[in-house]
Amino acid sequence: MLRKIATDLNVRMKANGVANAPSVDVIVYSLSIIWNTVSITAFSLLIGLFTGEIGRTGLLLIVFATIRLLTGGYHLKSGWLCIFVSTFAMAVMPHIFLSDNWTYILTAVALLSVLIFAPANYDKYARLSPKYYPLLKIVSAALVATNFLFVSDLLAVAFIVQALLLPFKERG
Repeated sequence: MLRKIATDLNVRMKANGVANAPSVDVIVYSLSIIWNTVSITAFSLLIGLFTGEIGRTGLLLIVFATIRLLTGGYHLKSGWLCIFVSTFAMAVMPHIFLSDNWTYILTAVALLSVLIFAPANYDKYARLSPKYYPLLKIVSAALVATNFLFVSDLLAVAFIVQALLLPFKERG
């Protein structure tokens, strides 16, 4: 389905005089990223609505997307598997409530992981010069460290789940 849409878009771009129209493969890749993001967000919010945690789910989606963007991490090879696993995680995490002590502990572990491993696998998925990696590490560590002020169990859960994805290296 995405390939047909991408082919149609490519043909229309060329017909309308776009000199450097992206290839069908590039358009398919872009559409798949959009499809995954929209699907995960919609399914997660729908589950949050049904479980009474739509506010925490919405906040989680924003925080998790932000920390993931800054730190990188492991990517699943299948789009459908990504949608399933990510939706499951985003649906479960808002229902995890922690004491302040556990919030501090998980935040500290996440901060340590970010300081050691972030940014992870950026060379596979981003077109950002490695000279900016130290800045990404500092900004992501600062974001995680803010939870020592907020003491939010939701943030601690989001940060520790993302932190657990950092040590895994992509192949190829």
